[in-house]
Amino acid sequence: MIDERAPWQRLGFKLKLGLRARSEAEWLPSNDLFGNQAARADQIALKTQLLAKHHQDVFSAMPNSNAAGDEVLAMVRQHLAAYHHGHPHDDHPHDDHMTPADAGLHPLDRAARLVPEDLLLLAPFAQAATDGATTVKWHLVAASLCFPAHWVLAEKMGKPLAAIHNPVPHYDERLAGPVDRFFNKMTIGPISARMNWSLQVGADLFTPHRAQRQAVTGDLDNHQLCLRLENQTLRKLPHSGSVLFTIRTHIEPVSRWKHTPNAIDDLAKMLNDMSRESKSYKGASLYAGALAKPTQK
Repeated sequence: MIDERAPWQRLGFKLKLGLRARSEAEWLPSNDLFGNQAARADQIALKTQLLAKHHQDVFSAMPNSNAAGDEVLAMVRQHLAAYHHGHPHDDHPHDDHMTPADAGLHPLDRAARLVPEDLLLLAPFAQAATDGATTVKWHLVAASLCFPAHWVLAEKMGKPLAAIHNPVPHYDERLAGPVDRFFNKMTIGPISARMNWSLQVGADLFTPHRAQRQAVTGDLDNHQLCLRLENQTLRKLPHSGSVLFTIRTHIEPVSRWKHTPNAIDDLAKMLNDMSRESKSYKGASLYAGALAKPTQK
């Protein structure tokens, strides 16, 4: 039976890991979740433009991350060749086919150009705790992030997970411990997946700056208010021990669900029921007006 509910009705808004197992065949899906047949090619084309014009804003890598990047490049090529017939999967596997510009690219950069997903690498670093024990913290060491949801890559590079999520309300008390334990217990092989949704004005994919958010004008029928759905996966790399985090972003006008039973009312209620901190972080006040106004029939 097909679940016709809106994504926010299925996922809720509580801060939680919500991880599910995913097969290798479904690791990097070919199709857009909302049926947009052009979305994959359009996103890869936009990536190409951003990487050409704003490379330092959308790609960064710390020293010693190349080996993990090589693993990712090989895995992405393998996956595309096996499950995505008809999509390019081979950027330049042999050095003699590479241009000088290609040869200078980090392998994670090369891998990310083949898929619509953003690719982020996290590596474990041992840290001494106050009680003398040693803890492991996972730090962002390389990333191709062309479609950020209101965060700036340069501000997160080299930081541990807790610092990366510092702006997220209630992360420390609800998710920091479970996320750290999950990363530390990850094994090679399994792929874990989760969905994360948010709202935004307009359909722009490159939205790094939270302060630039604007309020919706009018009602849902002008299609300004959009759902941003992130299809995220996590898997541990077999040789480096790093963790690869992938994000496939899908954007669709909220008006798509205006005739879905209770969908718009449920969304308005979710925004209203959030804590004060979450309302500010999510920008609830920017969207409440459009959700409260009647839409055309």
